[in-house]
Amino acid sequence: MRPKSPQEKKKLEYERDHFTFGWHSSRMFPKTWKRKKTYANREYRRKSAEVLTPAKPGMTSDEMELIIDDLTAGRFQKSVSRKRLHKTGTVTLGEKIRRKIKRRQQSQNRRNKTNHLWDARAARAVELLSSLTGSEFVGAVRRASVVCNGNADELRRVLRSKAPLENALHFLYELSIGSAFAIEALKRNPELGVTLGKWMAKANRTLERDRQTEALKGKEREAVRKKLRAQSRQ
Repeated sequence: MRPKSPQEKKKLEYERDHFTFGWHSSRMFPKTWKRKKTYANREYRRKSAEVLTPAKPGMTSDEMELIIDDLTAGRFQKSVSRKRLHKTGTVTLGEKIRRKIKRRQQSQNRRNKTNHLWDARAARAVELLSSLTGSEFVGAVRRASVVCNGNADELRRVLRSKAPLENALHFLYELSIGSAFAIEALKRNPELGVTLGKWMAKANRTLERDRQTEALKGKEREAVRKKLRAQSRQ
């Protein structure tokens, strides 16, 4: 035989070598294939025995003449057919490579589509939050604080709504729980990350003022209670 070039060897390898997928163990495949052949042969023998049951040993010539017409070769072949076996889970190496390339392309397309959706979602959320001013800004900051702190009722309300503000609050919630999709969307667009960082710094200052105001009101209420207790004792 003449020596084969590397290209010819690779082509023969793609056509002749076979591959068994993960759900069909390469070690168990020979055993299961042998078992399937055994079952098929056993079924063939049983059907043959059922057809040949009338022709029992020790029959007389008169009895043989009665059944000889029924035991023709054509009828035997029609009555008893060997089950055809099919291999499943085994493909050529070339087919395996084609499937893997197709699956990789589909996975990449799904990933790109998901990235585009999250990029658009991040852009809409940051643009809306940055446009809020006055009481709308304060209300959005307070609701965002409640949602990101895990309030179940408010989070359920945000998830059910399709309003732009609710979508922006949901995006903030995804960031607060460390969603990789939301974080990667901001990494792909650093300008959005900078803008959102400024908004969050302003929002934290607003929340700090709310906490100081609430603490001051709490002190005033405590002072009033002490004064009332002192008056009641007198």
